[in-house]
Amino acid sequence: MRNPRTTWPAAALALTLTAAVSGCTSGPGPGPEKGPIVLATGSDLSSTGVRQALIRAFERRTGRSVRIVKLPDTADGQRSQLLAAGQSGSGAYDVLNLDVAWTAEFAEAGVIRPWGTSLDGDFLDSVVKTVEYDDKVWAVPFNTDAGLLYYRKDILAKYGHHPQPPSNWGQLKDLATAVTAAYNRELARTATDGKVPEDKKMYGMVAQLRPYEGLTVNTLESAWANGGDPDAASFTKGEQVGALQLGVADLKDRLDTIMPHAAVTMDETESRRWFADGRALFMRNWPVEYASVAEKLTPGVKFDVAELPARPADGKRMSVLGGQNLAISAGSKRPEGARALIEALTGPASERCLLERGFAATRDSAYREAGKAPVCPLPPEHGEHGATGQPWPGRQPPYTRTLYAALLAAEPRPRSAHYQTFSKVVQIRVSEYLGSPGGTAIADELAREADEALSGRGAQRTRRPAEDG
Repeated sequence: MRNPRTTWPAAALALTLTAAVSGCTSGPGPGPEKGPIVLATGSDLSSTGVRQALIRAFERRTGRSVRIVKLPDTADGQRSQLLAAGQSGSGAYDVLNLDVAWTAEFAEAGVIRPWGTSLDGDFLDSVVKTVEYDDKVWAVPFNTDAGLLYYRKDILAKYGHHPQPPSNWGQLKDLATAVTAAYNRELARTATDGKVPEDKKMYGMVAQLRPYEGLTVNTLESAWANGGDPDAASFTKGEQVGALQLGVADLKDRLDTIMPHAAVTMDETESRRWFADGRALFMRNWPVEYASVAEKLTPGVKFDVAELPARPADGKRMSVLGGQNLAISAGSKRPEGARALIEALTGPASERCLLERGFAATRDSAYREAGKAPVCPLPPEHGEHGATGQPWPGRQPPYTRTLYAALLAAEPRPRSAHYQTFSKVVQIRVSEYLGSPGGTAIADELAREADEALSGRGAQRTRRPAEDG
């Protein structure tokens, strides 16, 4: 029996030729796409801001309308809704705004379609990794992110230290211990009872250690700082052996020595508040928090930012890569419009707009000096800052060089279709370890469970007791 797949093209060609000779047609061809292009995204793109301004500019230029569908506020809620919609085959969305850690999972689930072509060489090599899976490109980088070290430049100088950040994590701990001790002693001398009020006491550092994705990010960065390989597929083989355990041990040591215990409840916003209020000498955070800190502290004078401390072995300064990518939904009814919108939002001029309004651009050309970089087409009064604080229309943010260097050295999270399971394992186990009085049993189990999760064998282990039944 012949395979119908091999005979259909010949039959179809014969019918087409017959219709052409007889002057008849076989029916209308595919018509123009109908309806607005539907973009599904988190709330950070559904209100005013530079990214929405770029969408509206696309509408005016092309005559195509774009409807923005707001997803739940939480990352887990967004991911669940997008996966459910895609797997149902509803075709409700055309463009998906995805967290960079979701590419492999969404590709494996058949929720997004391959981009079909390679990306041009202007995109940063590090961010291109976040859209690749199984030797294919599945999305286009929209905006990116890299962790930075915020530090109180004025306080370091006041206590006799060069107002430059430490070169490695060991130096950071020593410097934080010495400077905060001197600061708090002076504060105690001015207090009526000789005691430092808890809300005035300065700690050495704050970071995002609440059990959510921020804890996974901090854990990975600490593991890499202890010799871990970002490209390795296992935490129990090769150079990775011991790196994860040492990483969580370092996190706990910093928590027990230079951080407030409240760090285990902190996310990006809360840690930024502590730093901006003068309660921490150092802070690990994303560049999007820079403008909010600058509302209270003078940039370049009272505070500054640097790349994360290097690991002593080879001097590498590695951050986890953050950001979002744009992909075409597998069920899109308007794929041509979806592709055009993505190309417009991720083009050189658009990426320059993103940088000037406080986001981390994904293209190398965006980081060139004014006059050599693409020109943002948005007028200053349009395309407001994407978070809080003031944008820098027509010029680079003051942290651009540092951010650019951090992005070149940044690395994606493990590219696995089971990344979410892995992240939950890390959050649960590391949170347990940070809250334990001591011992390494939890840390020793983490590497094995992390490998099981990345391979898809550890899904059941991530369920919290309250979720059972």
